[in-house]
Amino acid sequence: MFLTLRLSTLAMAVFIFSAPVMAVDFSGKKIELIVPYREGGGSDTYARLFTPFLQKYLPGKPKILIRNFPGGGSIKGSNKFEKRARPDGTSFVVTSSSTMVAQLFGGKKRKFDMLKWRQVIVSSRGSIVYVAPRTRVSGKNIVADIKMLRKQELFYGAKTPTAGELRTIIAFELLGLNVKTIFGLSRGRSRKALMRGEITINHETTGTYFKKVKKLVDKALVIPLFTLGYPQDGKIVRDPAFPDMLTVPEIYKLLNGKAPSGGKWEAYKSMLVLGVTASKGLALPKGTPPEIVDAYIEALKRTVKDKAFLKIAKDELGSYPQVYGAAAQQAVVKAVTLSPAALKWLKGFLKGKFNIKIGGNK
Repeated sequence: MFLTLRLSTLAMAVFIFSAPVMAVDFSGKKIELIVPYREGGGSDTYARLFTPFLQKYLPGKPKILIRNFPGGGSIKGSNKFEKRARPDGTSFVVTSSSTMVAQLFGGKKRKFDMLKWRQVIVSSRGSIVYVAPRTRVSGKNIVADIKMLRKQELFYGAKTPTAGELRTIIAFELLGLNVKTIFGLSRGRSRKALMRGEITINHETTGTYFKKVKKLVDKALVIPLFTLGYPQDGKIVRDPAFPDMLTVPEIYKLLNGKAPSGGKWEAYKSMLVLGVTASKGLALPKGTPPEIVDAYIEALKRTVKDKAFLKIAKDELGSYPQVYGAAAQQAVVKAVTLSPAALKWLKGFLKGKFNIKIGGNK
């Protein structure tokens, strides 16, 4: 009798533990995916890449509706997600490097705390810097090219001083370039501005580069210069998508005869982790039960193995790793955790360069 009681208790415990997992079913449900950017941008493309496959692999095959809420370097849409998302799996959001910068520097405008969200995936992607031919660089000798660019006033486009482009702006500072940043420009609008002759230097993430910029390179309409590099095991290494192209720290060493160091370098490394390692991602709201989080993770893992997905995602995701669940959450935490040296330099830089005062590390 004692054994029977124990077995019954054990069976009940297993049932109680397993029941929520079995209960995840979105049949007949509509799920809202908030994209805190305008249609056609990188985050919007990322969302629309995953959506049809999540509809296929989430339990119950729900309908996913994409809602774009651009503004404030992702702050407007992220605030909306924080306010109205329910922890039942029917709402999730696209995260990006700009969301993480907003987490750090958003001030009173930021009403969300992405560290409390349940990150289900983060996707790495590199960044490449290119210039207009009128800068008179050759694209063949990077040291000579940087010295040539140092003699000019360059123009660059970005959304806001504290958006994801901050990593590129700091790269320009490290290399001693005189760059005036024109704000209010998305990456797509910046690219068009360069082609119209309104700016002279720009950057793109890997997927956009191969889809929209490589053809311009082939026609000699733009000249690729360097990548921002790829964070790996505490070091900055060559970008896997551009293994033959020099990185910012390599160029710095060639120019100065020593490796970069100090607060500016610490800030650059932090922004690079933020902008590359966890460049894009998907997150559920705070309080989402583990079984729903696991259902999303499983659907995403099945998605990235789907041959149809791999065919269309080749350029967008490249050869970079996809990170899920707890590891994805940790990547975000690491991305928004600044060292004291990095924070001190960033405070002084943003105040002196753009008259923006930021608070402490959050």
